[in-house]
Amino acid sequence: MALARPGALDLLEEAVHALRAAPLSTIVCHSAGSAPFALGLLVFWNHMAHPDAHCALEAFALALLLLWMNCWRAVFAARLHRQLGGQGDLPWTRRRLWRLISSQAFLGGSKPLAMALAVGAILPMPWMAAFYRSAAALGDREDLNLSQLMAQARKLAGLEQRQGWGIILLLAVLYPILLLNVLIALAVLPQLVRILTGYDSVFSRGETYYLNNSLFWLAGMALAWMAFDPFTQAVYTLRGFHLESRGTGEDLRARLRVVRMVASAALVLLAMAQALPAQVTPVNLDQSIRRTLQSPEYDWRLPPPATKRAGNASWLVTVTDRVADTVQHGLRSVGNAIDRLVDWLREKLPGASANDPARPPSSALHWSVYAIVAALVALVAPIVWRLRRAKTKPARPLAAGGAAVSLQDENLLADRLPEEEWIALAESCAGEGDYRAALRALYLANLAWLGRHEWIAIHPGKTNREYELEVRRRAREFPEARALFAVNVASFERAWYGAHSVTAEDTDVFRQRLRQIKAAMAPAEMAA
Repeated sequence: MALARPGALDLLEEAVHALRAAPLSTIVCHSAGSAPFALGLLVFWNHMAHPDAHCALEAFALALLLLWMNCWRAVFAARLHRQLGGQGDLPWTRRRLWRLISSQAFLGGSKPLAMALAVGAILPMPWMAAFYRSAAALGDREDLNLSQLMAQARKLAGLEQRQGWGIILLLAVLYPILLLNVLIALAVLPQLVRILTGYDSVFSRGETYYLNNSLFWLAGMALAWMAFDPFTQAVYTLRGFHLESRGTGEDLRARLRVVRMVASAALVLLAMAQALPAQVTPVNLDQSIRRTLQSPEYDWRLPPPATKRAGNASWLVTVTDRVADTVQHGLRSVGNAIDRLVDWLREKLPGASANDPARPPSSALHWSVYAIVAALVALVAPIVWRLRRAKTKPARPLAAGGAAVSLQDENLLADRLPEEEWIALAESCAGEGDYRAALRALYLANLAWLGRHEWIAIHPGKTNREYELEVRRRAREFPEARALFAVNVASFERAWYGAHSVTAEDTDVFRQRLRQIKAAMAPAEMAA
């Protein structure tokens, strides 16, 4: 009797069971490749924020870590594939190791560009994802060279396109949910550690300011990917195993091996039962079992009273069952709707061959497909335009000129007043003898001028060090101005946060450095 073909949701459930049944060594194989690559990506991203850093060596190291990760992912997928077939691990040879490295170097180098094109084109995305994931599962086989491996992966990817669409859509829903959970956990972790242990770190003192750091979001995505990628690879490994089994019957052999093991265990138990001493009769054995089961430690195994009916279940159980049934029915409805959409698209693509679903159509698309694409473009274009406009739009002042501000307010931002009013406020403080407040007003004038010319983006979550790094990154062609701004930052922090006393000479020197920065970065404005 033929086995039923699993759907996309069935594959995801089976992948969870396969990962639970996998030994720890198999899971460690994936972590051994993904963890160094994720850490290297974070280090590379952090180095990119420093304008004086040499990124060529870091980029080469990141490429090597990508190859390392692809190789270990292939080992993980191959071990999982052999686990499904009930086979043992294969010994490593030089030929097997060389073919693994060469195939993953080629496929891993072409995958980012190919997947980017597939995501942009949408239609070949399930085929492309299935191709690279199937190639990873076949990557460490010694009997396949690169061309044979790609041909086998291309064959597996071209089958069951409807199932491929279902897998892509379900994974696209599950990953954002996991990412949201990881980000929430990372956000509340510093406060949770402070509450439980009393340890106060820079993350707990900064409240949610560190959420504005792009490294936090990249770290969250990296952790979510490390947890989600083994599941994704397991789904496509199962898919390839079931598709291969149509011609090899490997899934039947695996089930027969299980049946043979169960039968062997039953024969061993039967032989042990026959080897019992003659004085142990079945009647005595049954009485002994009954007395043991009636002991108090086995009360939890007793069946419920006969007077309790199944129909008298609590309302919570009833509501939970109904919600589960409704969710399952909804998922089936969504799956049926996707199937109908795929069938409709196939009908509108003339010239497509049923034997080769992965081949692109030979003629032009139907007019309705162009209409759908135009509608999507019309929907996305205003959103993209608004985002770009909001990103490039200069920040508006929060208060009009002449508004009363307190220089002792720690949350005071430089965009509260224009540069001229900050300088006027500094002169007023200096006239009253408050040189410390005057120095802060001059520093805010410096930030306001840089923000007005878009050398920095003023934000309440940024530190003075981040402003300095931003100037170093954006003003690479003005090394003198960058050095002067760094001196201004150090002078301000030494006076505002330290015990350094401020004199009138300090404020004059600070104002002179501000003029030099403006002269170096905007000479036309100074001449006017």
